Amino acid sequence: MKCILFDVRRAVAGRWFLAALIATTAALYLSVGQATYGLIGYLESYELFEENSFWYSMTDLLTMGMKGDFGLLTLPALSALPFAAQALHEIKSGAIRPAVFRAGRKNWIIGKAAGCIISGMLLQGAAVGLLFLILNGLMVTMTGQNFPWGEGEDFWLLIFNRMLCGGIWAGIGCVIALATETASAAYLAPLCLCYALMMIGTRFFPDAAMLNPMQWVSGAAWLLIVLLVLTIALQVLFLKRGVQKYA
Repeated sequence: MKCILFDVRRAVAGRWFLAALIATTAALYLSVGQATYGLIGYLESYELFEENSFWYSMTDLLTMGMKGDFGLLTLPALSALPFAAQALHEIKSGAIRPAVFRAGRKNWIIGKAAGCIISGMLLQGAAVGLLFLILNGLMVTMTGQNFPWGEGEDFWLLIFNRMLCGGIWAGIGCVIALATETASAAYLAPLCLCYALMMIGTRFFPDAAMLNPMQWVSGAAWLLIVLLVLTIALQVLFLKRGVQKYA
């Protein structure tokens, strides 16, 4: 259990998680698009606030960020950045032998899988939270009032789906890295696979919404949960093969 907690803590506390968090938050902000430009102009004049000329709520802006094309296209690579290649790094460096000796094969496998999946999920949730703090901080600083929240009926489902997507792509990155024994594949392969599926789904199967990763955050959560479970199973399979071969 200590080994599992250690890997999760190392994945979340590492410098690559922080870098990915900043990049993901920036991608979400850019995905909001024109509304953020209007927000800055809106906040520069308190008189405009009195007239309620800015009609977006907090949930509107965060939803636009989570559904935006730029944020969705960068999601696979950034989700895999913190920890997807860690297992391969330990295998190639030989660190797997003392790690497995201390923790045991089972704990090492579970720790690497958990660190990868949880870091990808937490990254996406934390980025949405950080964007919320930035937008609300701007509002409080310039107007002295909190940003109006809005209704946001599907808001929490979008966050949950986006976190599931983060875990899925992080796991896929780990699997491809172990299969190809190439560390860079952990980050590049999810991005390429996402783009390929998007093109196939858009051009050849437009009615199959869930084939297009760009539609996953708006789709059914249970399908993403099934896909996450399958990804974890594949991840455990390749991690087990790595332990048997190199430990």
